[in-house]
Amino acid sequence: MFHPTYTCKRATAPLTLTGKADDPRWAAAEVADLTDPITGTPHGQPTTARLLYDDTYLYAAFYADDTYVWGTFTERDEPIFTEECFEFFICPSNRMRQYYEINVSPLNTVFDTFLLNGNTALGEWKIQSFVPFTCEGLITKVYVDGALNVPGGARGWTVEYAIPHTSLIGNDHIVPQPGDEWKMNLYRIDQPEKGTYVHYAWATIGKIDFHAPMFFGTLRFA
Repeated sequence: MFHPTYTCKRATAPLTLTGKADDPRWAAAEVADLTDPITGTPHGQPTTARLLYDDTYLYAAFYADDTYVWGTFTERDEPIFTEECFEFFICPSNRMRQYYEINVSPLNTVFDTFLLNGNTALGEWKIQSFVPFTCEGLITKVYVDGALNVPGGARGWTVEYAIPHTSLIGNDHIVPQPGDEWKMNLYRIDQPEKGTYVHYAWATIGKIDFHAPMFFGTLRFA
């Protein structure tokens, strides 16, 4: 299985987050395409992500074409992954059995957790999710291009994250240093019709199972 590498550039100044990913500094970020998690080929609606960092935050922006943008959950840590969301799996320690999951829905509802994962290519061991974990200081912004919760009423939606480095324990450096490498994957869960799932991933998994850390890609800080 191919393990991609994303080179995360340092932002020249703190980003202004609006949900639209319209800060001009985003133009300098490498574009990551999210594709079919089994084959790695394009499918469904175009979906991309960009990452940047500075001394305070790891920034992420996701964009997806979507004609039906919807959600119902409004409370933190409700199961937004059963509806529509973007998902950022981050492993600062490079020990892929230990990682963070931070998801955001079209209603800007956050699900964040820390996981201990025994899943292997040979079979699944126990996975422990510490849902009481809260990514302190996390900032998320969402923009829906069109009408929310209206079939055919939208053109797409965008999410921006600002994740404080101090909330991502695992690396020897609190602030990433040039050359540091973490593991990560980027995902999208879409339901063009309620109950009909379409999945997207940056690093190909070969199956529909996002909690497969052996297939994570590399996040390299420039």
